[in-house]
Amino acid sequence: MRLLKIGAAAGALFAATAISTTAHADGFYLSTFTGLAMQNDQDNRASGQALNISLDNGFVIGGAIGYKLPVSSFRVELELAYRENDITAGQLLSDPTVAFSGDNSSLGAFANVLYDFEGLPLFTPYIGVGLGVGGVESDVVRTAAINDLRFGGPTKTEFLYQGIAGVTIPINDTFDLFAEGRYYVAPGVDFDLIDTVLNTTTTFNSSYEVIQLQAGLRFKF
Repeated sequence: MRLLKIGAAAGALFAATAISTTAHADGFYLSTFTGLAMQNDQDNRASGQALNISLDNGFVIGGAIGYKLPVSSFRVELELAYRENDITAGQLLSDPTVAFSGDNSSLGAFANVLYDFEGLPLFTPYIGVGLGVGGVESDVVRTAAINDLRFGGPTKTEFLYQGIAGVTIPINDTFDLFAEGRYYVAPGVDFDLIDTVLNTTTTFNSSYEVIQLQAGLRFKF
């Protein structure tokens, strides 16, 4: 009976140790990440006109400084990240002969709140949301010998939001690996179609939505 109690106590101690290795230590950390950025096709609309743009898969790169709240499963972060996607096709419906090329990009700064589902022995799932502000740019030109049409205009400063879901894999007391998906949105952004020959500008209502699949390293200190 005594051996059974000792065995149960040892098992409980081992389980507690395994669980503790998955939990983030309280305090500050730095993280860096990179991955795949998949921007949704843009349906740009103006009065009596439409411009449809398809985009290739691109990249995202960024980093954050965060803080794990004491006696809590919550973390807070300040993040800065850049993403870019090349144009694969663009069609102005009022003139289907016009083809476009170029890229879309965005540099965003966020305040994130994340929640860790602690207690699993090998990894820690988490979810989060972020609010931020940043620049959104469409640098698109007509594919021709003379580029007389440009779409995008100056970089737009926009309100941003994102949803986050991921998993942390502890390496040791100092480093964690993590992999996550993010849905990054700049709602209601406007872009300009500029005719440099006729000297006219038409403003199109648009959107900027990116799905990010990324991985990174977290340094706790």
